[in-house]
Amino acid sequence: MAMRVATFAMNERMLSASLRTQAKMSEMQIQEATGQVSTDYGGLGNSAARVLDLEVSLARSKTYASAAEEANGRVQVMYDQMSTMTDLLTELRGRVTAAIGTNSTDTSDESLATAATSALEDLAGLLNVRYEGRYLFAGSATTTLPVDLESYDPADLTTEDTSYYQGNGTITSVQVSSERSIAYGVTAGNPAFEEMMRAVSALSKVDGNTTDAEMEEISTLLVSALDKVTAVQSGLSLSSAALERASAAEQEYQSYVSSSLTGLTGVDVAAVTVQLTAYETQLQASYAAVAKVQGLSLLDYLR
Repeated sequence: MAMRVATFAMNERMLSASLRTQAKMSEMQIQEATGQVSTDYGGLGNSAARVLDLEVSLARSKTYASAAEEANGRVQVMYDQMSTMTDLLTELRGRVTAAIGTNSTDTSDESLATAATSALEDLAGLLNVRYEGRYLFAGSATTTLPVDLESYDPADLTTEDTSYYQGNGTITSVQVSSERSIAYGVTAGNPAFEEMMRAVSALSKVDGNTTDAEMEEISTLLVSALDKVTAVQSGLSLSSAALERASAAEQEYQSYVSSSLTGLTGVDVAAVTVQLTAYETQLQASYAAVAKVQGLSLLDYLR
């Protein structure tokens, strides 16, 4: 049997180099498939802490943006409800204006009172709107029906009466960044709504004995309520704009963070593919060399 040349050390070195190349190829094949430097933080080296911080920051920013968008959705619903309120008030004001100075009859007064009673119930329904499981006009008491007309009966046209309101006075706010929160919304106990309810309630009680002077007072209160409700609605519009800006700012920040993360964790797949081809060629050459060394004998060496 031919004696082999003592190539153990050389053989070991070549095998070790081949195994390192193979391990590197395995790593790069995963990079090629995922487009990522590593599938875990351990493979990111010194960048791991930075990547983790950015991911936490990104998640927090998404939470802020989502909260702002959800709040803006509620504001939009409230705004739409108030648009219907102003339509009802405008219609009632027109009917009151038409009734002043005319020879009203019991039938016409009854018709006006009936319309006002219906409008009062409609206004209560608008203030009792529920969206995503929350009563929007109840302040922070989002599970409490804000308006209850059961015992609502204002003493007169000039005395404020919020006995219909069941919520609280807290104006809802939302955290839109680590340093800023935005208050939004309005409660059904707002003076504008109180005046609106009082004016319509008074109109629901008109009859043949109601004088033009009293109708003028009701009309004046309706106009005042309409102006105030419109002003509150404008405030909601400003809140909506602020929430949109806050959400847009967070989304812009998210784009920046995502770009930074891509730079730290992403790879150029095309470049990796080229490197893989080079490593494959190198590995094939290494295995061929190992096979040749392992096949050498003493006779081959002496020739």
